[in-house]
Amino acid sequence: MSLDNLKTLDVTLSMKGTTDAINKAIGQLSDGKSAADKETLDVINSKLLEVDEAFDRPLDAPEIFVKLKGIASAAENSALEGYCQEQVNMLKANDLHFKGYTWLYFGDCVNAIKYLKEAAELAPNHPVATIDLEKAEKRLAKADAEIDKAEIQIDKNPAKADAWLKKANAMVIKGKLEDALTVYDKVISLDPENDSALAKKGAALEGLGRFDEAIIMFQKAMVIKPASQIAKKGMNLAEYFAENPDFKL
Repeated sequence: MSLDNLKTLDVTLSMKGTTDAINKAIGQLSDGKSAADKETLDVINSKLLEVDEAFDRPLDAPEIFVKLKGIASAAENSALEGYCQEQVNMLKANDLHFKGYTWLYFGDCVNAIKYLKEAAELAPNHPVATIDLEKAEKRLAKADAEIDKAEIQIDKNPAKADAWLKKANAMVIKGKLEDALTVYDKVISLDPENDSALAKKGAALEGLGRFDEAIIMFQKAMVIKPASQIAKKGMNLAEYFAENPDFKL
């Protein structure tokens, strides 16, 4: 790709097209120190900034930032080198945040905090990692008190499904997904039409990697409440995991 074509590239048309164009431009660089190379690096930098502005996130191509960082370092372009390192960190933080947010969806705040904290430390300017970390920490801090309160309600009225549900949810928050399953079953035995219990049990099963069982729970929940956001998200995640078998939480 010629430098003029790169200059006129509309980054909003295609993220992949932009990635390919920048890769080609990088491939045409020599040592990064010549006047032509420096001009090309400036144009590449401007296109990367255009992506940031257009999509409110960096170009989703960590290999480009790794390559550029080395070239920028050799060319003594400290601004571009620093920018590339920031983006590498941000992309890594995005992956960590996705894992943390997924655990937060499952309800497990212990695992969520582990990933969200790492994301927030790696990229302090990440738009949501710190927000979700605080959310998870607040939920975890209240979990023991919620269990105690639920157990008091259960002692008073063992047939109260809502109290059992609160206990199960708080157990999941503490990372006790397996133990919570029997409590969800108790809720469902008391209230078979409790869509929240069905969907939450599905989320816990998904967190344990028991996807087939989870899907059954989500389907049951959506029969009762078609708009169940918990069930819908669970189904989307199940589809994602099926399409990405190498992905590990």
